[in-house]
Amino acid sequence: MPQPPPSLLARYTAPEEQIYLRTHAQRYERLLELVRPLAPGRILVVGPSYETVLLRDVFPSATVNTLGWHDNRFPLREHESHVQFDLNDPNYPELEPHDVVVCSEVIEHLHVATVPVLRFLASGLASGGHLILQTPNATALAKRIRMVFGRNPYDPIREESGNPGHFHEHTVDELVSALGEAGLDVTRVLTENYCDPGSRKNRAYRAVGRTMPRSLREGITVVARKQ
Repeated sequence: MPQPPPSLLARYTAPEEQIYLRTHAQRYERLLELVRPLAPGRILVVGPSYETVLLRDVFPSATVNTLGWHDNRFPLREHESHVQFDLNDPNYPELEPHDVVVCSEVIEHLHVATVPVLRFLASGLASGGHLILQTPNATALAKRIRMVFGRNPYDPIREESGNPGHFHEHTVDELVSALGEAGLDVTRVLTENYCDPGSRKNRAYRAVGRTMPRSLREGITVVARKQ
């Protein structure tokens, strides 16, 4: 079972933070695997989160800028910048070019159309740069099973304006189509059961994930390139 980097576990010690880090350890592993061969000098992280710190630790010479709501848990380094912006706002700011834009576990929280947001993120890529997108799969097997038993597979919208939950989850085909409409070329699509809080049930579910059709796996990772 993949473990989150010790540097993150030592830095974020609250019980809920430790659970989140362990649950998403394999997702982080996949993200790093995809970023490494791109050898980025400039990275833009959409929605400052633990990925921001992880990328700074693994790529210390890279500039890792952020976009979205500010979070004091993930402070900037001296040479880095943050664009304070709500992605639900259609008045998009101008972005500097980056080699890689990372948008992990963000788009499902937006209540606006996906394509304009992806076009905006593409504007933050240098020519030949890559967008790496990670998001839950709307048609994962666990959600289908809940529906069979008459249960809503999606959580209700929360009352917290800063963390309302998921407004819309995507399928693989939806994401690939939206990225194409945004002017990006999809170069890689991965689907995995990569979220595991450590229970036997979840480990078993993840173990059989390799034999599932991609439309049934819980997580989607897409890499797209700007011409």
